Amino acid sequence: MRSLLNFLLRHKTLILFLFMEGLALFMLSSSHNYHQTVVSNSARSISGGLTEKVEKGRSYFRLRDVNEGLVRENLLLRQRLEILQTDTATSFIAFSDTVKKLHYNYLDAKVVNNSVSRQKNFITLDKGRSDGVINGMGVVCSEGILGIVVGVSRNYSVAMSLLNLDFRLSARIAHNDYFGSLSWDGRNYRNAQLSEIPHHVIVTPGDTIVTSGYSAIFPPGLMIGTLTGDKKKGGDFVTLKVELSPDFKKLTNVYLIGSLNKEEIKRLEEEVVNE
Repeated sequence: MRSLLNFLLRHKTLILFLFMEGLALFMLSSSHNYHQTVVSNSARSISGGLTEKVEKGRSYFRLRDVNEGLVRENLLLRQRLEILQTDTATSFIAFSDTVKKLHYNYLDAKVVNNSVSRQKNFITLDKGRSDGVINGMGVVCSEGILGIVVGVSRNYSVAMSLLNLDFRLSARIAHNDYFGSLSWDGRNYRNAQLSEIPHHVIVTPGDTIVTSGYSAIFPPGLMIGTLTGDKKKGGDFVTLKVELSPDFKKLTNVYLIGSLNKEEIKRLEEEVVNE
């Protein structure tokens, strides 16, 4: 209390001035309609501005919840799309089948660790064996493919990033279906190379590169990137430079893709090779 009294005594002149100014403004606005309107409009303008800034602040802090909601919604849409594609696909079905089987299932996850500056980069996710994750599952985000799961514990998993010298993936040029092998050369984290493309294939900068579906890990048609127009010739084939769609430095929410037919395809191919 003593400190408060000392403060009031030290600033009594300023406090008295502000009080008199406030009283004068109140009397002025109350005595004339014009002044009353001006004061009222000014108050509404200030109040509106403050309300807008507060609402923007609230919206910013709600972005995390909104983003997680979008991830869940995208996951449901992917699952429904898989069902629709299966229902409308033309395929041979055994007479005993009553329901067409899905080819892939999906699981959302968050990135807890990630690297882009090494020669062999990996991505750590917050989903593991207890969530149904197994080795060989594909990892993607809304912009495109990211890698393949190579290690799983109870609650976490590690994926070999596309930005890894050991990574290989079958990819194709979307507009003409020519496919080749996609890999990373360890240089720029924004670019990869599509090799084994015949010389006669006509390509233009901006052509879309997508998954071929031949690996039994990723569904066909998932986005990888676009051609830059750079070519490297060698032997009977050319190597094309691909600008990757995902920005590997901004990964947060991802999807795990599990192929439900992968083991069956693998066993069949091994049986044919070993005959």
